[in-house]
Amino acid sequence: MSMEDADEEGLEEEERDHFPDEWDELEAEAAAWQEKFTAAMHSGDPMLGLPQGLRIRPSPAAESHSADAESPRGGFGGPNLTPQPLAARRWEFIALALVCCVSALCTLHFAWTRLLPAPQPDWRQGCQQCQPSWWQDFWHWRFQQLAAHGGDPRDAPPPGMQWEWGAQSDANDTDWYQASEEFVQDLVRPYADPSLGPVLQLGCGDAPVPEHLHRAGFPLSEHLDIVPEVIQRMRQKYPVEQWPGFTFLVRDFLSQGAPRPLGRFCAVLDKAGIWDWLQEEAPQMLPSLLALVRQALPPAPEEGVYIIATKLSPPALAETMAEAGGNLGFHVEKSLRLGDAGVAWGYVLSAV
Repeated sequence: MSMEDADEEGLEEEERDHFPDEWDELEAEAAAWQEKFTAAMHSGDPMLGLPQGLRIRPSPAAESHSADAESPRGGFGGPNLTPQPLAARRWEFIALALVCCVSALCTLHFAWTRLLPAPQPDWRQGCQQCQPSWWQDFWHWRFQQLAAHGGDPRDAPPPGMQWEWGAQSDANDTDWYQASEEFVQDLVRPYADPSLGPVLQLGCGDAPVPEHLHRAGFPLSEHLDIVPEVIQRMRQKYPVEQWPGFTFLVRDFLSQGAPRPLGRFCAVLDKAGIWDWLQEEAPQMLPSLLALVRQALPPAPEEGVYIIATKLSPPALAETMAEAGGNLGFHVEKSLRLGDAGVAWGYVLSAV
């Protein structure tokens, strides 16, 4: 026995002589803890008084001692017990790290796609009517005008907004050129085949084109607009219970194309819509517009048509298509003056 151990035993004996009651109490507590240690070791249950998440496990060193070996300080027999964490395996930490990484990536993706504004394509730069916000402002103003006094067409539009519609003082919608019925009866009905599929209208606004299509023998039609308020009003105007063949969708045709599946529409209608303002502000995008329209129509040999109402006269239309260049995939099959104001023309462009 070393001198240090002898001194320690001497101190313990001296303490036992001077404080017999306290020493007996400490020995009783130590015996109770030893019993709890032994029970926890065999059952594997957590033990009160230890840090949360730790359990009693026998250490490898304990197996080399005899069951009646004395503890260095307590003097009670038993194995050397070492608390160990529950999740001590390396693969568990790796799995936790992977979960955290996936969660962080999902959060970044959501923030990038939903919270941050999408960058504007180059072709939209400098194009006023290419901006969804321009049309939202226009329709907000227009619906306020209609609610205030029935939308008298003699009222001047806000700065930067121009249109030509009929002179009917009782007009309650924004029927560009006041020629929807003529547009459908003289251009859509003779040249579109409803047996090939539904009709697709681009930039529907609040004009009465859907009901004119229904009366002309086209019971199925889908109508797109970039402004949610427009689509909401059209759904209220044509409830599905009364007009089951009508579908109204918020959609940016130039960015998203036609609703899927493609190649199922007998005709694409564009009445004073994308074609009209695109040829004014971003004519370089006309080939892309025609390509998207062609994807919406049935493939050859079926004859789908793109029917437009525009301010372009026949010579101006021919010049615009020539400047667009290349094989645009359409030829002009029919031209017709529309409305009474003398500003609108209708054209049937057949796919080739």
